[in-house]
Amino acid sequence: MAGALTLDASYYEALKRLTLELAGVNLGTNHAFLVETRLARLAREEGYVSLEAMIDELFKTGKTRLAVQIVSALTERDTHFFKDRTAFHNLRKHVLPDLHHKRGGGRIRLLSFGCASGQETYGMAMTVAKMGDELDGLKVDIVGVDYPSQALERARAGRYTHFDVQRGLPIQDLVDFFEPDGADWAVKQEIRDAVEFRDIHLLSKLDTLEDFHAVMFCGSLPHYSAPARVRVLRGLSGLVREHGYLILGEGENLAQMNYGFDRVLEGPGLYQKREVIIEPEIDPDAKVPTGRTTFDKSPSRKRKLAGSR
Repeated sequence: MAGALTLDASYYEALKRLTLELAGVNLGTNHAFLVETRLARLAREEGYVSLEAMIDELFKTGKTRLAVQIVSALTERDTHFFKDRTAFHNLRKHVLPDLHHKRGGGRIRLLSFGCASGQETYGMAMTVAKMGDELDGLKVDIVGVDYPSQALERARAGRYTHFDVQRGLPIQDLVDFFEPDGADWAVKQEIRDAVEFRDIHLLSKLDTLEDFHAVMFCGSLPHYSAPARVRVLRGLSGLVREHGYLILGEGENLAQMNYGFDRVLEGPGLYQKREVIIEPEIDPDAKVPTGRTTFDKSPSRKRKLAGSR
């Protein structure tokens, strides 16, 4: 692995610390190989004469844009279409039918959090399209968010290689929702029109995002450090509407902290946001009611809420 020797050894540890600080992700012990393989292309596309020149400029100038690009490349997930079958099963069989039943019509918003190169986001749009009359009258807006990166630009372009579409995409979906584009495949316009991609710092307060009826967040949770995991889940809790859903990946859970969610028994990795109850509180001196926000955890209340609109 001669390529690993192009950087000063101290840079590898510095990049590891930077990735943990900006993205909350620990690169692990094999970070030298990861740096060499993932950042070489970025250096070429950014016009640097070598990988070493790019990293040298990063630590000499502290450019924020370059730091985000590098960290995004290092943390990019290897994803493919319908990678987490359980999550998409929950979306199709429980979340969308329940939201349609409760609302009857109107518009809902879905979020693909940490969308990488967009396969999950487009998969959500294809799922909605395939359900057809089951969602009659329901308009669905889908947003995919991730750090600004080459992967996110590929998502926006909606173009995938032959290798990409062979990974997880059913042949009928390829026929129905893609069209040939040179040697690649392009997502058809009606599916692209159903989605929007935004770049955002995933560890930020997320206050630039509106609220959503369901958030899909699959495959990334185990890679976050413990403090970053808490920060991300608290942020997502603030994005999900009351009675809305958080869809995690197979085998992922909220552990000891529930962040205002209850597990939905119909499927693993599926959680529903509790209703926020404003209870009157009596000031012992003024005898004037004040507001206090609580989460109602009583089983009877949960059963009542589950059947409400």
